[in-house]
Amino acid sequence: MAIVKMAKMKLTGLSYEKEKLLNTLHKTQLVELKCTKEDLPVTPDAADTNLKNEISEKLARTERSIAFITDQLDRAKKQDYYPKENGGLSNDILIGYDDFMSTSGNEVELSYIIDKMEEYSRRLSDAKSRRVKIDNQIAQLEPYLCVDEKFSDFKDTACTKCALGTIGDVALEQLKNYLKNEPLADLTVFSAERQSTILIVAHNDCAEEVFKKANELSFSKCPFNMDRCAKEEAVALYKERKQCDFIEKDVNKKVCGKSGNLRNLKILADFYAFQLEKLNASEKFGRTASTFTLSGYLPEEEIARVKNAVYDTTEAVVMEFSKPADDETPPTLLKNKGPAKAAEFVTNMYSAPDYREFDPNGVVFIFFMVFFGLIMADIGYGVLLLVGGLIMLSRLKIDNGFKKLVYIITYGGAFTILFGLLFGSVFGFSIYKFLPDPTLSGDEGRINVLIILLCCLALGLVQITVGYILKAVNCFRQKQYLDGIFDGLTWVLFNIGLFFAVFNFLTEYFSIPVAQGVKSFFDTMALPGVIMLGVGLFVAMVTAGRKEKLLGKFTKGFGAVYGIINLLSDVLSYARLFGLMLSGMIIAQQFNGIGLDLIAVGSIGYVFGPLVMLIGHTFNIAMGVLGAYVHDCRLQYIEFFSKFYAGEGELFTPLGSQFKFIHLTK
Repeated sequence: MAIVKMAKMKLTGLSYEKEKLLNTLHKTQLVELKCTKEDLPVTPDAADTNLKNEISEKLARTERSIAFITDQLDRAKKQDYYPKENGGLSNDILIGYDDFMSTSGNEVELSYIIDKMEEYSRRLSDAKSRRVKIDNQIAQLEPYLCVDEKFSDFKDTACTKCALGTIGDVALEQLKNYLKNEPLADLTVFSAERQSTILIVAHNDCAEEVFKKANELSFSKCPFNMDRCAKEEAVALYKERKQCDFIEKDVNKKVCGKSGNLRNLKILADFYAFQLEKLNASEKFGRTASTFTLSGYLPEEEIARVKNAVYDTTEAVVMEFSKPADDETPPTLLKNKGPAKAAEFVTNMYSAPDYREFDPNGVVFIFFMVFFGLIMADIGYGVLLLVGGLIMLSRLKIDNGFKKLVYIITYGGAFTILFGLLFGSVFGFSIYKFLPDPTLSGDEGRINVLIILLCCLALGLVQITVGYILKAVNCFRQKQYLDGIFDGLTWVLFNIGLFFAVFNFLTEYFSIPVAQGVKSFFDTMALPGVIMLGVGLFVAMVTAGRKEKLLGKFTKGFGAVYGIINLLSDVLSYARLFGLMLSGMIIAQQFNGIGLDLIAVGSIGYVFGPLVMLIGHTFNIAMGVLGAYVHDCRLQYIEFFSKFYAGEGELFTPLGSQFKFIHLTK
């Protein structure tokens, strides 16, 4: 449970060995390249810029091909030509370092595949574009399918003008009424629907006025004039559309036939990305005519290993190692194992620890799992989470974010079993009583509810107190001793005094039975508790404005008093632990009751009763896990971290450690 001490490295080597040295540092996975304050900006090398543009274009083409193949495979999942095995579909591609670095040997072959994918993509795009046009034409033809004449037959003569088109049903009646007064014009209705198909023929003497009126009534002239009728044109278009469908299927089939290259394409994409990373880093290196200088950070304990790796590559190099300056912020490398490592997933979702603060992951794990187990609190649910998590962990090879989440669920299952044993609950059935059962009715149930609720609030006060202790620890680590005492330990004293001062008051006020020995102890500690509470508050008020000037010293003191309200509000937030636990228990019992009632009916109830219970518990465990995770995280991030956690650290990312598709094996 610690943050690894980092060392600052400066390396100077010969320019022609730059690529070789960067590959060596990459292989160690121990050095993060980073400009330090001593590094001066340099003008990028023209050759490197051209190479960077070239590789960027190659990377873009490769990623487009990967996306195209993946999309086509998704479309072909139910086809008989879909490949039965395709290791490239998964992003969990494991590859050794030497195999990865030899990827350039496949570049020519894979470039051919990329060219073919771009050709297929163009064919597919053209076919889709043509089909859209055909669909639009078919939609335009639809009103004229009732017309048997060729479109070319509808044309003007020497004395008349005609127009085939469509018009709305209301406008059609208005046009008919208008034409009754025009003996030199005629109207033919082919179909009288919401959008009617009509033919207007008018003598040249009145044609202008007739068509002007038709246009005012939103008459839409037919856009076709080909030498065939609408039905013949539709047949031709459907045939052409079928050809587009054939092209799409043909492309899909051919792409699936080449999909075996998907794995190598993903490796190539990450290889190009790595080359770009090195070029981007090189732009920040110091340079002379024949040398380059890079800066970075590495774990202090790994200096010898990095030295050996570099000197095995070349001896024409100078390396300097030093401690980071106080005004520098090195990257954060966490060194945790087991439970504390699993908690990194929760902490890092908020923010990675700052390099110079206390690593909270061990403490976070304890509180997170206690809260998770308290919310779920069922042996059956815990067994399902634990067993399911262990099965998934055995199948997950890559230590990615999802695997870390599965670790959280698995540990949560273990703590769910623990609290399930304390409450004696198995899938909502109470098999015995050890802790008070808050689901009971009557006075006993009321007392049990208050006991569990107050225990949750007390647990919250404990976590907040630990937060202030960690505040003091962080201050002491940075040699800010007064801050640690006045901003941390003072509130620890206040919280402890508050607990002793109010314990008997609350138990007596809510009529909660307490053992006589416990009551006597807290009677004895009540006065010391009040004294601790008062001393803590007084010291907090007096010292709150110690860094302020004049009026600020006074106002900050009152701010410390106001902080008590925030503290009590934070403590009350832990009531959500009780609310979530109680709701989960009641939901489980309700589904059990419905299921047992159905079973008691007999016959079909033997089928639907267990089914209702299965569906109900599946829903309850899903919502319970979601609620436990979300609200548990909220308590850590807002109530706990706000007391001590600085965060905003940058996780240590060695050169070439961030790949999109692959995972390097050692």
